Amino acid sequence: MGMPNKKLKKLMVLSGITLGVYAVFRYLLPLVIPFFIALALAAGLKPWVEAVQRRLAIRLWGRRFVLPPGLIGGVILLAGGICLGAGIWAGAEKLLKEGRLLLEELPHLIHQGDILLTRWCTRAEAALHLQEGSMVEMARRMVKNLGSYGASRAMPYLMGSSKVWLEAAVKVLVFLVVVYFGTVLALQEGEQIHGYFSRSLFRREYKEMARILKVVGAAYGKTQLLILGITIAICTAGLFFLGNPYYGLLGVLVGILDALPFIGTGTVLFPWALVCFFNGQTGQGVGLIMIYGICYLVRQVMEARLMGREAGLSPFLTLAAVYVGLRLFGILGVVLGPLGFLIIRESVDA
Repeated sequence: MGMPNKKLKKLMVLSGITLGVYAVFRYLLPLVIPFFIALALAAGLKPWVEAVQRRLAIRLWGRRFVLPPGLIGGVILLAGGICLGAGIWAGAEKLLKEGRLLLEELPHLIHQGDILLTRWCTRAEAALHLQEGSMVEMARRMVKNLGSYGASRAMPYLMGSSKVWLEAAVKVLVFLVVVYFGTVLALQEGEQIHGYFSRSLFRREYKEMARILKVVGAAYGKTQLLILGITIAICTAGLFFLGNPYYGLLGVLVGILDALPFIGTGTVLFPWALVCFFNGQTGQGVGLIMIYGICYLVRQVMEARLMGREAGLSPFLTLAAVYVGLRLFGILGVVLGPLGFLIIRESVDA
């Protein structure tokens, strides 16, 4: 009887933790996430703040005066934000420049696409012994209908989405302001906050949860951000060496697609390579396949090594967790799924 009772207790604990994690992610996380980010930023800035305090400390009348940690942290955070914003602005200018170039070349690209489509359809007509021009006309009609359908679906969204975008911009601004001042206050009141948690009745639970979140953040967050950055760099560099004039814009877009579940770089690079092969651009097609192969190997090796070493989460379990997260939380489930799985596993094993 001892073993079944033990298993039943384990099952009840697992069910309770799972429901708790789901409830927190669904209802509480949207409310408190800026403060979690602020606490994490404060913890990361603390060594820098203390170093600045030691360097700028002065002695007057036998007393040692140091700058307030909140002030130092606020200045460092603001300077870092300005540098990050400048980098994003420079990158956005580069992408916008390539986007304008792409729009200018769009009529030529459409014409080239029509020539290529006509060539393929003509070959298919000859191979299938169809009437000359029948497949060409059908393909053009399909493309025209597809374009009309896309325009009819997109225009109402574009016309009515200005309010949505404005509300989203205001929410992002408020979020950033709360994170900034939350970080400053967390640095300024670090001892009081630490004292509150250490005197709390649930101090052991707080400490354990902090340990779990640290493991989770180091394992999943660092892994995915590192893989995303390397994938974007590989795609951008590969397209640059292939002589593509839109290497920055396309490299970023393809790299971001690789981070999305069930999509990956192959969704774009494989069809693109096939088009190059059919068009006689064998070198371009081989180059695109090589970019895909490198990105695939990097993701598989790094995900297996980093996730396995830091969290023991295999690619199969990561995929399962992402799928469950998508079904429960939508697009945010890409992050919340693996995050929740790691929290549940660490909590049960603790």
